[in-house]
Amino acid sequence: MKTLLSLAILLIGGHYAGKIAEKMKLPKLMGMIIFGCIVGPAYLNQIDSLTLHMSKELKSIALVTVLITGGLGISTEQLKKMGRPALLLSFIPAGLEGFAVAFAAMKLFGFTFIQGGILGFIISAVSPAVLIPSMVDLISRGIGQRKAIPQMMLAGGSADDSIAIALFTTFMSLYLGSSSGIASNLLLVPVSIVLGVFSGIAAALLLKFLCKITKNPITHCFLVLATGVGMRVLEELKILKINSLIGVMVMGFVISNYCEEELGTSLKQTLGKVWQVGQIYLFTLVGTAINPTLIGNLLIPGTLAIMSALVIRSIGTWISLIGTDLTYKERLFCVIAYLPKATVQSAKAGVPLQMGVVGGELIQAVSILSVLITAPIGAIGIKLTAIPLLEPESQLKVSQEYLK
Repeated sequence: MKTLLSLAILLIGGHYAGKIAEKMKLPKLMGMIIFGCIVGPAYLNQIDSLTLHMSKELKSIALVTVLITGGLGISTEQLKKMGRPALLLSFIPAGLEGFAVAFAAMKLFGFTFIQGGILGFIISAVSPAVLIPSMVDLISRGIGQRKAIPQMMLAGGSADDSIAIALFTTFMSLYLGSSSGIASNLLLVPVSIVLGVFSGIAAALLLKFLCKITKNPITHCFLVLATGVGMRVLEELKILKINSLIGVMVMGFVISNYCEEELGTSLKQTLGKVWQVGQIYLFTLVGTAINPTLIGNLLIPGTLAIMSALVIRSIGTWISLIGTDLTYKERLFCVIAYLPKATVQSAKAGVPLQMGVVGGELIQAVSILSVLITAPIGAIGIKLTAIPLLEPESQLKVSQEYLK
C-alpha cells in the first residue's frame, strides 16, 4: 500500500510540478526533479524504501521508451551525416573533463591522481535522463533536422556514459590495488558498442517477424518495450557485455527504416503516450536520489572544480565537431546540450564511500553538486537556445511555439 501511495505521489505531484515549471518558462523536467528531491529522503522522506529500491528499474523503462522514440526518428540519410562527429563526441568531451576534474581535485582537495580520477569519471558522464528526452523532443518538433544535430547528440551521448563508467571502474580498480582487468575494462568499451549495434539489429528483425503475427498496436508497443528493457537487464546483470542504450536506439532506427512504415508510425504514437507517464517517474526518481544537504562547506571549491572542468568539456565538444559543416551557432548549441549531469552521478556518487575510498564523502558531495549546477544549466540552456541556434532566421517565427 505504501508503494502504491508513493507511486501516486510521484505521478500526481510530478505532473503538477512540471506544469508549474512550464508556467515559469522553465523546462518541466526541472519542476519534476525538484519535486522528487523535496519528497525524497533528503527532505520530506515521503517515498517508501521499496519504491526507491525499484527506482533503477523504473528509470530504465522510461529511458528505453524515449530511446526507442529517438531511434525511430533517425533516417539513413541522417545517420550518414552524423557518423564521425558522433563517434568523437562519445569519448573526447568525457575524457578531457574526467582528467580535468582529476587534476583540479588534486589542487583543491589534496587528492591523489587516482582519487581525482574516481571523482572525475563519476562527474564526466553526460546525463541520459536530461539529454535524451530533450533531443527526442527537438526531433519531434523538427528542430535541427537539416543537419541531424539532435540525432548526433543522441548517438554520442549514449556511448559517452560507457566511456566514463569504464574509466571510473578502472580508477576504482587502481585504488583498490587490483591491476588485473584494467586493460579489459577499457577494451570492453568499443566491444560493448559494437555488440550493442548488432543486438539492436537482431532485436529489430525479430520484432519485425513477431509484429506480423498480430496487428494490435498495443501489443506491438509491449513487445518493443519488453525487448528494450530485456537488453537493459542483460547489460545490468553482465550477462552480455553490450551497450544497451546504443542497442535500444539502433533497434528503433532499424524498425523505422527497414520494417513496415505503419509499424514505425504506430509505435511513435503509442510510445508517445507511454512517455507522458514515463517522463514523470524518470525525473522525479532522479530527484529523489539528490541530497543537497551533503554539500556542506564544499560549495565554493566544488563549484570551482566543476566549472573549470565544464570549460574543458566544452573545448572537447568543440574539437569533436571540427571538420563538420556546422555553423558556430550550431556548435555552441552542441556544447550547451552536452553539459547536464544527473543519472550516472546519482547512481555512482555513493559507491567510493561504500568501498572505503578515502575522501569518499567529499566525492559524493561534489558529484551531487555537479547535478545541482549542470542539470538546470543544460536543461534550461537547451530550451532557450534550440531555436535561435539551430533554426535558420526564416524559420524562427514559425518555431517560436517551442518556447511556449
